[in-house]
Amino acid sequence: MITVKVHTDGYGGKKIGKNIHIQTNDKIHPEFSVTITGYLEKFADIEPQRIMLRGSLGQTIKAQVEITPGTQYPFKIINLMAKDGKYIKFSIANAKKSNAGSYVLTVENLKKEIGRYNDVIYLKTDSRLRQTIPIYVFGNIFSLPENREK
Repeated sequence: MITVKVHTDGYGGKKIGKNIHIQTNDKIHPEFSVTITGYLEKFADIEPQRIMLRGSLGQTIKAQVEITPGTQYPFKIINLMAKDGKYIKFSIANAKKSNAGSYVLTVENLKKEIGRYNDVIYLKTDSRLRQTIPIYVFGNIFSLPENREK
């Protein structure tokens, strides 16, 4: 028996193909290749998939992500936590539009000096299929040139 695991994060809603090279102890067929292709169903729609917090020092910098569970894989978000959390504040709420079951994640920059950072917000779900959904956060805080107003 051969077990193959394919990491599919980020490929939902797409067709993928993977080539597998197999070596055996069979003298007639010591090695061969198999191609596996298939369509991956989306577990959830996440828009945008990554958060970019980019702006000048002293400016309020916020971003939102909408998370909508797939119809075949409903789930609830039961908790969230940041990997680091030093430079971000975040909250989650039910979406206030026709997408019942959708969530809006709001993330705000807390960094008070010029520089870049990254973090990950982990959304804990009640799903057995996907217990954690990572949302990647990238920050870039810069200064405005002296002759420009905020």
